[in-house]
Amino acid sequence: MDKKMRESTLLVHAGRNPQEQGWMVNPPIYQTSTIVFPTLKDLIYAERGYSNNDLVEPYELKYGRYGTQTNFALEKAITEIDGGYNSFVTSSGAAAINTALMAFLTQGDHMLLVDNVYSPTRGFADKFLKKLGISTTYYSPSATPEEIKKLVKKNTKVIFMESPGSLSFEIQDVAAICKMAKKLGIVTIIDNSWASGIYFKPLEHGADVVVMALTKYINGHSDVMMGSITIQEKHYRVMYEAFRYMAVTAAPFACYLAQRGLRTTKIRMDHCAKSALNLAQWLEQRPEVMKVLYPALESDPNHKLWKRDFTGAAGLFTIVLDRKYSNESLARMLDKLHYYGMGYSWGGYESLILPVDPSSVRSVTKWPYSNKTCLRINVGLEDVEDLKEDLEAGFKRLRK
Repeated sequence: MDKKMRESTLLVHAGRNPQEQGWMVNPPIYQTSTIVFPTLKDLIYAERGYSNNDLVEPYELKYGRYGTQTNFALEKAITEIDGGYNSFVTSSGAAAINTALMAFLTQGDHMLLVDNVYSPTRGFADKFLKKLGISTTYYSPSATPEEIKKLVKKNTKVIFMESPGSLSFEIQDVAAICKMAKKLGIVTIIDNSWASGIYFKPLEHGADVVVMALTKYINGHSDVMMGSITIQEKHYRVMYEAFRYMAVTAAPFACYLAQRGLRTTKIRMDHCAKSALNLAQWLEQRPEVMKVLYPALESDPNHKLWKRDFTGAAGLFTIVLDRKYSNESLARMLDKLHYYGMGYSWGGYESLILPVDPSSVRSVTKWPYSNKTCLRINVGLEDVEDLKEDLEAGFKRLRK
């Protein structure tokens, strides 16, 4: 876009070119495996576009596995939102994370990984990357850049961040960590799913690569699995090669649905953020709740750092109950909730609640509430008063 747009306007217009798509408002679905070329010259150019290192931009259309115009429209939109050079949309958020790691790590390399990381990322590092001869050291989510630097080895190639963590919600000083990493020639990758490219822009803070689960707020309707990778220009070639050979391209119809969700992302997130803060403040006053882990709360130890770097808060947080409850007690509370489903995702239009145990997915930091029950709550688009009443009734059942 020639003109710098504000966030809400950008979300409506990014990736859309009606004049190039038959004057249709939305990019159409190009669902295909085979792409035919009118001339031998076009065919040869398409092939060279994937193998000639002299080419700055590869020839986009070659085969359905590399994407169609529907994919490319979404990729351009995500690129504009993240403020990067190029983006790749993948078949899931986990696929985006794994592809980004495979792009920069090879046998004999070492990675630093934050201890509050999404558990499938931890599993990929501990089980799959380890088999390839790639080692991982975990660091505390509250570690300073100086403390992280002490863990750097001669073969450290990547520092992977997640801010905030999707269970315990610690905020990292991304800018300071990226500044330190750049001096050492280490690539920084960050999972930005919580802010979804709306409330935090990691590339502006010095990150090299941003990954997101578009399954969450970008799509927003709980019917698509998708991820994205956005990179700085200097990393284009290495990421493109990884994306091509990992073969994790998102389906065109899924891209169409994600584009549709994209247009209303900020409106939905703003509503969820307002309701989540209201609900979190209410929960702080409940006798059953010992602690609410939500950076938007002034009482949260990460609040100042969140306020400095973020423009808003997602509707996802964790509450720590006053004691450890049995499964029977939790069932009395959770099984009869009307507006909260029990599910592993978040960022959709519906509210969710899930018992979580952050201590089970940590290795170098002790979870301070291991003797308490924790519940992660995703606040959806329902009226917040209904959500409160539902939880209040649930707490009564819990206390029985």
